[in-house]
Amino acid sequence: MTPPRSACGAPPQGGAASGPAKPVPRRPLGSAFVLLTLLPLSTLAQATGGRFEPAQIDAGREQYNRTCAQCHGRNMVNAGTTVYDLRKFPVDQPERFHQSVTNGKGNMPSFKDALTPEQVAVLWAFVGSRGGKEN
Repeated sequence: MTPPRSACGAPPQGGAASGPAKPVPRRPLGSAFVLLTLLPLSTLAQATGGRFEPAQIDAGREQYNRTCAQCHGRNMVNAGTTVYDLRKFPVDQPERFHQSVTNGKGNMPSFKDALTPEQVAVLWAFVGSRGGKEN
């Protein structure tokens, strides 16, 4: 029997001996956070002067760890040889990020059916702030 694989083709963390994957519980989002994520990405960047609220970055970090870390590395740290190094993603291109996540690019699959626009927006807050380091 072939072990399960993630969207990027990597075996699940813990290997085959760890048993079936457990679902990740979802946390409700705060109302101020939800209001900010309802804005289009370009409006969000303009409204915050290109900066993000700490709650957005934190929610983006949690979403990143659930959705992206297996391929792009914990805290966006990876060799950048087989997957894109998100620490180098141009911070002035939120639309490009949204398109790449939504439609897929290269080896990365589309997350159109897996992530809501709000989840993509908080992912951008995390990636666009370099994990909160450049906010």
